[in-house]
Amino acid sequence: MFTEETIQFKTLVDQLYDYLNNSIIEGHLKSGEALIENDLCERFGISRSPIRECFRILESEGLITIVPRKGTFVRRFTGKEIEDIFPVRAYLEGLAAKLATPHIGDKEITILDDLIKKMDNSISKKGVKPFLRYNYNFHSLFIKASKNDVLEKTLVRLGKGFWLRIAFLYYQYPSQLTLSNKMHKDILEAFKKGDARSAERLVRKHIEHAKQPLIKSFGQDVSLNNK
Repeated sequence: MFTEETIQFKTLVDQLYDYLNNSIIEGHLKSGEALIENDLCERFGISRSPIRECFRILESEGLITIVPRKGTFVRRFTGKEIEDIFPVRAYLEGLAAKLATPHIGDKEITILDDLIKKMDNSISKKGVKPFLRYNYNFHSLFIKASKNDVLEKTLVRLGKGFWLRIAFLYYQYPSQLTLSNKMHKDILEAFKKGDARSAERLVRKHIEHAKQPLIKSFGQDVSLNNK
């Protein structure tokens, strides 16, 4: 039986956000592609107000660029940005893992273990999208468990959408899925042992490992479009 708690109604902004967010992350909308308000109004039968609100959210997440008097565009990423952001992200998430370790109890261990199993299942079914979602939830849990609001907000400002887009590209290589989840298992073991230093080191290694394949694939100063 449905209750008010189990029924979720999505607003126009939420529906448009889901569409644009997924389309950009999965590469259906290419880097530099213009997002035309009039076209979206006609396509979805909505006014400009929810479109502009959606644009503000996507811009804050690092997926689009709003250029005054020129328009709104899917954000272009360069090899230089990858070089710049990976060490920062690795350091901050490593710090989050270190701070989170004392706060990760049986409940969190169970959730993390379940996410790892779901990622293994996604690998066996060759499902990149569910893997990406579980991977994001895995990292989000220990970032939240750091109980450091400044750190959490800083990681959000680095761009949730940007990071998901990069992860989607990285995980197009099947071998990376298996290796990534092996690293998740190692991180979980460090949490189980209460070993904050190992958790920090393993998370940094986990994130830094993804940088070189991406740089090699797309090169310095090359926009990250799907090939």
